[in-house]
Amino acid sequence: MKNRKGFTLVELLAVILILAVILIIAVPQIMKTIKETKLKTMEDSAKLIATNAEKDYLSQQAVNANYNATSIPCTDVAKLSDDYSSCSITYDSNGVATVKLKGASGGKFGKIKCTGTKDEMNCTEITPLPGYSDAVELLMSKYNNGTNGEGLIKVEHDTSAIPKATAVEYRYQGSNPNNYVYFNCTNNNNPTSSTCEVWRIVGLFDGRVKLVRRDSIGSFSWDTSPKTGAGSANGGYGINQWGPSGTYTGADLMRELNTDYLDPTLLANANWYSGNNNNLGSGNFNKNYALKESAQELIGDAIWYLGAIPYNGIITLADAYAAERGTIGKLCSSGGFCNDTVIRTFEWVGKVGLVYPSDFGYASGNSNCTIDNISSSNTYCDTDWMGNYGWLLSSAPTSSDARGVWYTFSGHIVKNNADNTTAVRPSVYLIPGVQMKGSGTLSNPYVFAE
Repeated sequence: MKNRKGFTLVELLAVILILAVILIIAVPQIMKTIKETKLKTMEDSAKLIATNAEKDYLSQQAVNANYNATSIPCTDVAKLSDDYSSCSITYDSNGVATVKLKGASGGKFGKIKCTGTKDEMNCTEITPLPGYSDAVELLMSKYNNGTNGEGLIKVEHDTSAIPKATAVEYRYQGSNPNNYVYFNCTNNNNPTSSTCEVWRIVGLFDGRVKLVRRDSIGSFSWDTSPKTGAGSANGGYGINQWGPSGTYTGADLMRELNTDYLDPTLLANANWYSGNNNNLGSGNFNKNYALKESAQELIGDAIWYLGAIPYNGIITLADAYAAERGTIGKLCSSGGFCNDTVIRTFEWVGKVGLVYPSDFGYASGNSNCTIDNISSSNTYCDTDWMGNYGWLLSSAPTSSDARGVWYTFSGHIVKNNADNTTAVRPSVYLIPGVQMKGSGTLSNPYVFAE
């Protein structure tokens, strides 16, 4: 019988050492190959978008010789997956398209951005800037669950009862929490109160930061319509449907915020609706308030919920939150203020919206803050940091009219007709992975990396 001899310890150590050397040599090369593959794939995608954009430009010119668009949404020429956080297309005077494409945090291209044309595209890795942190991580590092009634609170929802709810949200509450941020700056290298607008952080929702402008961009109608003739509806007082539905293109304010306001290059006419019967009145929009390119690159599409909150008395915040994510729409069926034929929808995907009634209520930090008709005895919402925030996103239908929309007035949430002129404070969701620094105070607001 022959003796069977195994490996000695020295031999095993030698094998392990050889494998370690191989790994040391191979792993960096493998990582480099993966990185180069991602960069090339992202570059090809960006070039394809640019190519499609230029084909679209030529097609539009073939139909209309005067067509001279300076930009179009990427969704017009490409179907983007969740692997991309933002995309923009601009044209020069010759119709040459420049594309800016950025990967989404957690996606296949999370740290890559591309800028260029179909012939020359530059794609690079996004490197963290000194002093900046991921916006969500920075805010969560300051989470205090609303100590002393001020700050970031945790709100939990039962997703089995409200399927569209976010299970855990973090919201700012109180009279003046540290949620100030500079946004939409004219000079991102020197963000100050004179070069930037002051916005405030509503909270964190599904890993994204939601903002609302501190000051109004003006007072305009939520929606208006002709009293008689083509397109007439609800006595000229507007239709309380925010998003498109069938042939209906959506509320006037939705369209204005997502064209003229979102992209100032589209600003052909600054007259926004301001009164019933499609009245333009004095509703001139100041184009200086429109979002600059640097701000456009920080925001992304989001799902906005359009469930109605019926105007029928006191509703708790929990009920309001559920209704916003529900399927209540139009409640009336006839009458002079209920003759529109628009089918109500319950979700809208877009970039610029308004805060919800529940956003306003939760910001007060007072569980007694309710949605009700205005009452001098109802002072529960008076310490809300949102203050008099004008138009809200949700409709307020009744059994006799389809023109009601919720808005805030004197620290309360009340019903208004869609055609009335009320302050507009836009709200947006940032794309994932935005970098930020600062303390959030009014003297030292948060600022975003370019």
